[in-house]
Amino acid sequence: MKKQTKTKEKINKVIGYIVLVFVATIFTASISPVNAYNCDPGDTACEEAKANMEAKRNEATLFSQKASSVSEIIEQLNTDIENLETSIATNEKKIKKLNIEIKETEEKLEETKEALAEILVNMHFSDDSEPIRILAGSKSISDYAEKAAREEVAKQEIATMSEKVKKIKNDLDNQKAEVEEALRINENEKLAAASKRESQKALKATYEKNADDAAAVASYWESEVRRMTWKPTAAGTGIRSDDARNTYPYGGNCGPGYVYEGSNIQYPYGGLICQCTDYVSWKAYEKWGIWNSWGGDAWQYIYAGGNYVPNSGKTTYVDSTPAPNTIAIWPMTCDAFGCNYGHVQWVESVNPDGTINVTEYNVDWPAGGCYAKDFCARDYHPSAGASFLHFE
Repeated sequence: MKKQTKTKEKINKVIGYIVLVFVATIFTASISPVNAYNCDPGDTACEEAKANMEAKRNEATLFSQKASSVSEIIEQLNTDIENLETSIATNEKKIKKLNIEIKETEEKLEETKEALAEILVNMHFSDDSEPIRILAGSKSISDYAEKAAREEVAKQEIATMSEKVKKIKNDLDNQKAEVEEALRINENEKLAAASKRESQKALKATYEKNADDAAAVASYWESEVRRMTWKPTAAGTGIRSDDARNTYPYGGNCGPGYVYEGSNIQYPYGGLICQCTDYVSWKAYEKWGIWNSWGGDAWQYIYAGGNYVPNSGKTTYVDSTPAPNTIAIWPMTCDAFGCNYGHVQWVESVNPDGTINVTEYNVDWPAGGCYAKDFCARDYHPSAGASFLHFE
């Protein structure tokens, strides 16, 4: 049994190690390496986000390791409880057997007592047992002595047998008491081990939750780093890029579920929160530290050429040639239901094939992965009708 138990413990340890390696592999594979993201020189916000991401990853790894360590303790407690249950079952069998033996011994003792009592009664009440009659019925004095001796020997043998049976019963009672004490200790140890196992399970659950929480925060910071280190591609598909960099300070207030219509929330960059005009105004402010003095609604940007930007030394002009750090302008369009406000985008870069890489807000184009009130980044070939607002 001991050999089987040790073999089982070795197997459990090997399985535990394999599971630990498998979980660690999945956890590592689910998070991109920190060095996969390269922040622009001097981009402290990106470096801080990267540091936060790394710190949370380390925290998640630490809690995962703690959970794994507790798992080993739980496995050992499971083994201890199994061994205690085996010992309890063995002791219960011993007690059952001892109870049977004690009962048989008690019955034998009673039989011996009854035999002794019968002899004593017969000797006391039998005529032949009186010395005078034994003597009268004896052929000689030696015959009398022999008869008396036989009766005395019989009494002594029965008395001796009775004492032996008593001793056997006492020994059995002592064995039973010892086994019952061992059983009591085993049961108490089992209860203690089971209680400790439950507390360790709770501790493991806490560590696992902490690891999950830290991993979730690390994932958030990774998405921030991914946006901050995004570099547009030259695919020219016009489809949203999931790795786009979004530095808009109010991005957390935007998205499909955010309601801002009618709230008239005015921000100093150049438009309502989460609108395309406020976003491109922010990008100009982020790039050069200038405030919007060139337009209100998107369609009005077409008339912003020749505008001097106060306290900046920059003047605007509009043409049809895209360039990095310009604002792409799409004019107002009308139909039977009315006219829209046009649309503006920030040009991040221009590719050799003529496609432009843009970031923007509030473009409703689900087929391309872009939604109203939300941030989007894509690349496309600018068609006729697009204009670009330059700063120089």
